[in-house]
Amino acid sequence: MNTTGRSIVTGVDGSGEALDAVRWAARVARLREVPLEIVHALDFPALLAGGVVPPPEEMKDVLRAHGQRYLRAAREIAEAQGAPTVTTRLDSDRAAPALIDASRTAALVVVGSGGRGRLTGLLAGSVAAAVGAHAASDVVVVRGDSWDDPEAANRPVLAGIDGSDPSARILAAAVAEAKVRKTHLIVVHASADEPRPEAEPHLDPQAATDAGERLLGELTGEHDVGGIPVERVVVRGHPRRELIERSRTAQLVVLGDRGRGGFPGLLLGSTGQALLHNAACPVYLVRTAS
Repeated sequence: MNTTGRSIVTGVDGSGEALDAVRWAARVARLREVPLEIVHALDFPALLAGGVVPPPEEMKDVLRAHGQRYLRAAREIAEAQGAPTVTTRLDSDRAAPALIDASRTAALVVVGSGGRGRLTGLLAGSVAAAVGAHAASDVVVVRGDSWDDPEAANRPVLAGIDGSDPSARILAAAVAEAKVRKTHLIVVHASADEPRPEAEPHLDPQAATDAGERLLGELTGEHDVGGIPVERVVVRGHPRRELIERSRTAQLVVLGDRGRGGFPGLLLGSTGQALLHNAACPVYLVRTAS
């Protein structure tokens, strides 16, 4: 969700995925007319010999020189995309802590889906997973390459709503993104997920569909959509499967960082994890924890 005047922050590490994130973030900074800050983490803590002996200054200087080159290249890309104001910064910390710290004053943090040093098989890259789970701001993980297609601007923004308390916040973020992109919004409620707790009453399929339609009707009725077309979709299926499939024809998918029943301290909900690993377009995680 847009926070007037606050920067969008993204990180670079020399990888193609990170430069994709810079390109995407710069376009959004242009649309929102907000500054863009690009951060490169030097990861000095990893150089401590035995965990206590600091590395020689010559080694630090080499890393700084590499980092400055990454930042210069990223800045050129961001300015070419029309970002109104671009600043760059070297941070001595590891990548994830550096971006999480920057998120405390950012409107949005944008990361690539992978990058240098990622562990094989680790969900969506260690940095993306950590930032998505722990950032203080909303986070976008830039996945796929269809967002860079010329016709991508005509695709909808897709929002996943599960009826939990933060649903209104998720919908507000999705509406804001659809408005700034001048595109239509598809709001999806999938009524079948993992088995519900025994305390929750079981609904027959038609009752579940009716409840979902009432939920989406009430939520969308509470928001000024500014004339953008809104399609409400209630399906009997697993949210992660529905959103992954529909992400193939969307330019952005918006959902909460924690699903129904999530609580502060819990890492990304199962739907968020699945989307970070499998979505065909960028994934916007709305911060729902207080």
